[in-house]
Amino acid sequence: MTRAANVGRRRGATLVETAIVLPVTLFLILALVIGAMGVFRYQEVAALTRAASRYASTHGARYRTDANLPKGVPADWRADIYAKAIKPDMVLLDPGLLTFKATWPDVSNLPGTPDNWPASTVTITLRYRWLPELFLVGPYDLSSTSCVTISN
Repeated sequence: MTRAANVGRRRGATLVETAIVLPVTLFLILALVIGAMGVFRYQEVAALTRAASRYASTHGARYRTDANLPKGVPADWRADIYAKAIKPDMVLLDPGLLTFKATWPDVSNLPGTPDNWPASTVTITLRYRWLPELFLVGPYDLSSTSCVTISN
């Protein structure tokens, strides 16, 4: 009989505990999901950087010569790398927030002339400005750099 009397006095305790615990739990779940989306976007930036550097390393000056393509200038090379290695593989990234940079070292005896021949290197840098979905923090700059020796 004492059991029934105690239950009546704690009627509001469950409501108060739920009002405190439920918002905290929902916030932690949302933060976990948004954090996972940020990690996914960072992994996508890193994968795109690696793919672009692999493409650039196998599509250098010798490849362009063998394929009867014009030698081109660095702007043409960058456009080719972006169009064929980065853009087709983007999943969740907004292309307007993605910054792409490709650089080649200068030819040793011709300063200001980029070296796109085998045994030289190409450096690809991608930067993505990510604003988390709930706009509570941020924005964050997610960036990745890859440097590869040109093989063709």
